[in-house]
Amino acid sequence: MKKSNTLFLLLVLPLLCLSCLVDDEDDKGLQGIDTNPYIIGFQSTSTLESYFQDIGAINIDIPVSVLGGNSGIVTPSNTVVNYTVSPASTATEGNEFTLTGSSFTIAAGTTFSNIPVQINTGSLDPDQPTTLILKLTSTNNSSVVSAIRDTYTITFVGCQSNHAGEYTNPDLPSGASGQATITQTAPNTYTASAIPYLGTSQGTVPIEFSFTNVCGDINITSWALSSDFLIIGTGELDETTGSLTFKYTLYNGTSISDGILFDFSSNADASTYTPL
Repeated sequence: MKKSNTLFLLLVLPLLCLSCLVDDEDDKGLQGIDTNPYIIGFQSTSTLESYFQDIGAINIDIPVSVLGGNSGIVTPSNTVVNYTVSPASTATEGNEFTLTGSSFTIAAGTTFSNIPVQINTGSLDPDQPTTLILKLTSTNNSSVVSAIRDTYTITFVGCQSNHAGEYTNPDLPSGASGQATITQTAPNTYTASAIPYLGTSQGTVPIEFSFTNVCGDINITSWALSSDFLIIGTGELDETTGSLTFKYTLYNGTSISDGILFDFSSNADASTYTPL
């Protein structure tokens, strides 16, 4: 009987010790999570602010959030975040914009705060866009600024484009009647009902795409075929006729490294939209 008890203890004791070790390691792991610093950063990286007449001062808020760290997101104490205007900015304080300070506070028990920016709509450049680049620099506690979400670019646009209307395009297939409608969806932002696309089996098909014109800088921003393929393209405007010519490249994936699917970036392959 004594031998049985001894054998039982020899079997159970190592398991108990292992359990203690695991619990101890778990506690240490949780303690490590609890002491991780809060990570502070911008929720997004940029915005476009377009005004074409003087409507006075417009106030906007740029949100900054607790992006991660610690065992929870809500901050236990006030966090003062310092920021500065990057020297790479082309907009001038007191002209295109006005700031109220160089820091803001994420209050205890919250997850975000805002940087207030005043836009002086009557001072935007009517010929070219300018930028305000805000950069988070430091905090008053152990929180850290995100290395990849520490800057935010505001582009001020005072020049207005107008491309809405009906267009002809000889490159479009007969199913699209060789025509396309361009609709304005936001200031300087448009959606065209068709762009030529060489499908692998169905031949040329019309695909809806979106583009922007910011003071003459025309770029395709997206298309409606599939998010699994990348489109990169630019456009040129004929000031005399109002025609828009697009050159673009389709990639066989979501990045340039995935390789080219179709290339329409040369002058010979460019697609021209002429107003009716």
